[in-house]
Amino acid sequence: MDHGIEDPETRAAAGKARCGTIHLSAVHSGAHVLIRLEDDGAGLDAEAIRMKAVDKGLIQKDAYFAEEKLWELILEPGFSTAKIVTGVSGRGVGMDVVKRAIDALNGSIYINSTKGKGTSITLKLPLTLAIIDGFLTRIGEENFIFPLSLVEECVELTHDDSQTTHGRRLANVRGQLVPYIRLREHFLAGGGRPGFEQIVITKVDNRRVGMVVDTVVGQHQTVIKSLGPYYQNVDGISGASILGNGTVALILDVPKLVRLVEQQEMQAARG
Repeated sequence: MDHGIEDPETRAAAGKARCGTIHLSAVHSGAHVLIRLEDDGAGLDAEAIRMKAVDKGLIQKDAYFAEEKLWELILEPGFSTAKIVTGVSGRGVGMDVVKRAIDALNGSIYINSTKGKGTSITLKLPLTLAIIDGFLTRIGEENFIFPLSLVEECVELTHDDSQTTHGRRLANVRGQLVPYIRLREHFLAGGGRPGFEQIVITKVDNRRVGMVVDTVVGQHQTVIKSLGPYYQNVDGISGASILGNGTVALILDVPKLVRLVEQQEMQAARG
């Protein structure tokens, strides 16, 4: 706030709302969690950063630095462009502490800024450090966990429901047709299908997509573990968790799974 958000008069003169906005978000992306902090403030001053870096001997006066490289200089210890020292900025400590903490977690930090428009800072952290609210399901003897944030509801799917849509993978959910994916077939799970299956309705890119499982167990706080080098590139799986009874549950990468199935269907239609 101290560096980025202008005073109300300056914002009004620039055609902005008098009140600044800072937006904090966190999303699951593959094997990582992306934590993003964005503002609509003044943005970083590339020239001020360059001059400060020259004064501190970090770069040569005539050296060329792309802006994305200049932004990284604010992560250096003791680096600050604040003109006065306040209780929250100006001492040159803060961003370097963030950088050390992120490095210790094997993560990374990305900075993007447009002068007059605002700044975004993204922290990319390995998913193996995360605890998420999960939604535990079962297919045969195998356990699968959905990130609870993507789950909207669950509905029952019977053999009669499948026959009503003439083999097409569409479920009528209160008058709306929702496409679904049979995870049993996708992951080649063993055993026979039960008479009543469950469709976990997820929200992906503002679309509702169902995932058919045998049994819904319920909400489960999930400590995410790495799959290890041999299984880390399995499509549609982002990690694993150890359940209370010692068995392994695979954590689904729902957006990637939907994209993968769509690609397979498009290839099948062409060929």
